[in-house]
Amino acid sequence: MLLARHALIRLLIAVPLSLLAIYFVDGPVARLFSESALYHDHKKYALGSPLLLVALSLIALALVLWQHRRFHGARHVIILAAISAILALITNNTFLKPIFGRTSIDEFLYWPSHYGFYFFKGGWKTNFPSGHMALVVAAATVGWRAFPRLRWMFASAVAVAAFLLLFGEWHFVSDLIAGALWGNLVALMVIAWSDRLKPVAGGDSGTG
Repeated sequence: MLLARHALIRLLIAVPLSLLAIYFVDGPVARLFSESALYHDHKKYALGSPLLLVALSLIALALVLWQHRRFHGARHVIILAAISAILALITNNTFLKPIFGRTSIDEFLYWPSHYGFYFFKGGWKTNFPSGHMALVVAAATVGWRAFPRLRWMFASAVAVAAFLLLFGEWHFVSDLIAGALWGNLVALMVIAWSDRLKPVAGGDSGTG
């Protein structure tokens, strides 16, 4: 029930924000970043998918270092973060993107007649929601809940990823909002699943 309540609250916040972004924010922000002094192709592929892994790598590195200093459960958190990130990315790109079928910023800027949402006609390369943002937020959510003192770092990692995706013209603002929502929900489900397994594991060791 608690998980369902959290999910409902997040949906009630994220859905209106996504709709507002689609109608009032996505276009202006996409045009703003398209006017960068860098060439479009250079900017897009210089800030591609590999750089987004930097945020996750920094999170994992920080947790490993802090494990030896203060936090003894960092290894378990890293495993949960990895599972959450992978599940968020796969489910997003396999199920959600094909449902919404949103075309890219390139279509919006250069071929506007082709731009739009083509429901149930999309693929894993379509834009909405952002798989990269789902991946980063899923991992950050696990760390956010496990290590309150490091929340500034997880928030910074999400902010860096969001900026790269916008500046590189990979996604609209609403793509990021929806992707963040999905990544957060997947991570909460993984955490809930992990918490349910803990008493079972303890009971097995006690009876043996």
